[in-house]
Amino acid sequence: MKSKLLIAISLGILIAACHKENSTVAPSTQQTNAKPHYAFRDSTDTAGSLFIPVAVANNMIGSYLYSINSASSDSDIHSFSISADSLRAYLANPAIKNVKLMFAHTQNYINAGNYGVNSGFKTGALTIVIAAYDTFGNYIYYGGNAVLDHAIPCPYSCASGTAGNDLLE
Repeated sequence: MKSKLLIAISLGILIAACHKENSTVAPSTQQTNAKPHYAFRDSTDTAGSLFIPVAVANNMIGSYLYSINSASSDSDIHSFSISADSLRAYLANPAIKNVKLMFAHTQNYINAGNYGVNSGFKTGALTIVIAAYDTFGNYIYYGGNAVLDHAIPCPYSCASGTAGNDLLE
C-alpha cells in the first residue's frame, strides 16, 4: 500500500499540480486488475519507467486524493512543482540515465526542532530531493556536489491554469 502511495505521489510530482476547490475524487468505477496494454516503454530504460495514459494517471492520483480526504483538508500534500529549467540543467549531463526522487523533511521543519519527527504528509514539512545516477547506479551531482530540491508543495503554492487542478485535464 505504501509503495502504491509513493508511486502515485511521485507521478503526481512530475505531471500534476493541485487545485484547492472540489479536490475530493471518488474512486474509479473502472478499476481492473488486468495487465495494461499501453506501456510506451523505452527499451533502453533500465529503471522500468513508462508513460501511461492520462486516464490511468488520473485514476492513480484520484485514489491518493480520496485516501487523504483532500476536500476536507488543505494541509496534506497533493503534489509538488519543480523548476523545469533546473531539472533540464541537471539532466543535461548525458551520463545520467535515471532519476531518484526521495522524500525529505524541509530545512525549515528541521530547524524548528523537528529532526526525525514524523510529519505525515503535511505541507511545509516535506519536500522532494532529486538525485540523478548513471547506468552503474552511481550518483551524478550537479556541479560536482549538488542535487535538486526546491519542490514547492501544493496546497501552499499551487499553479494556475489547468495545472492548478488535482487531476489532469
